[in-house]
Amino acid sequence: MNKNSTFFERLEELRKAEGFKTINDLAINGLNYRSSQKLNRLKNGNNKPSAEIIEDIKNRFPHVDLNWLVSNKGEIYLPGTDFTVQEPEAPAPCRECILRDEIIATQKETIKALQDQANTLQLAMEIMSRRLVRKNGA
Repeated sequence: MNKNSTFFERLEELRKAEGFKTINDLAINGLNYRSSQKLNRLKNGNNKPSAEIIEDIKNRFPHVDLNWLVSNKGEIYLPGTDFTVQEPEAPAPCRECILRDEIIATQKETIKALQDQANTLQLAMEIMSRRLVRKNGA
């Protein structure tokens, strides 16, 4: 890794070493963020990582040398670290997502009920129209 690499470039190296496909994958499945926005803002080399990001990385990847991550000194992993890379856990659905899914399910049921009512009314109108034609034609 280049000695003048940015935090984001080192984050990309960490992402690859830990087996995540994209920064978005690392953010969502590795750090349990809702989006990759917190990490993507670091692409601009002028933006520095927040203490929250550093702490989240430390908690999720305790085998990573934070000195390397922050200052590019040392190696990506702590010396003598013996670890097995764990598969990232699937994030629990957020409350808003659960609520959204419930609302969508309710709306689908409502739409189906309204379609059924519309079909019934259309059939009733056709029957009444036929009766009216018969009555006027007779």
